[in-house]
Amino acid sequence: MCSEHDALSGPLAALPRSESMDVNNDPRFFSNNVISKRLAAFQTICVVSVLMVNLSVKQMFLLEKSIDITTATGVVQYTGFCMMCVVFLLNLTTVIVLIQQLFMTYRLLTVGPTGFEVAKSYYLNPNVVSMRHGAVKGFFFSLPLFIASSGCMVWTTFKTSGTQKLAIPVVIVLFLMALLLWFINAKHSSIFKERYNLAKLHEEPLLTHVESVSHRSRGGFFGLDV
Repeated sequence: MCSEHDALSGPLAALPRSESMDVNNDPRFFSNNVISKRLAAFQTICVVSVLMVNLSVKQMFLLEKSIDITTATGVVQYTGFCMMCVVFLLNLTTVIVLIQQLFMTYRLLTVGPTGFEVAKSYYLNPNVVSMRHGAVKGFFFSLPLFIASSGCMVWTTFKTSGTQKLAIPVVIVLFLMALLLWFINAKHSSIFKERYNLAKLHEEPLLTHVESVSHRSRGGFFGLDV
């Protein structure tokens, strides 16, 4: 039985390509795999990035627009505003890149019997990897930058009200915290790279041994590998 809604409406036909992939209820789609585990970590980063976008935009609009860059206070105020703009752009880029990759990777995972292999080829594409790593690095870089920008804005607010002496300890703590976050991020990254390289170094002899044994077994009795 045909329905009047089965055909594409005229106004909707003018929109960009709207074809969807086949929907197959394959039990393998619901099993865990390494790509799904990795994508779960990026989902958390997306949530935090959205929050950072909202915070940075709010701070940008709350800032006084009457800036006199000929004074030290004006320079600090404008520097804080510029850093907050960078925070906004970095986190917005992170959201755009990771959301697209999450959406497309999950679609490819459910494309059919070869969904995992297709999704793997997309996930490990050099361009996709470069954008994903750049987005994540930009997100972690924006966190200390957000705190430093907040320090500039705190100083400007107290300076305008004539109580800048009260802002000195707060600004010092904020900038020290920004440096601490940068150090924490760099330390985590350094330890991760060290452990990853160590794991690859230890698994290489094992993989080489397994491959050599596999070659010898194929060349056994009449080439049979039972």
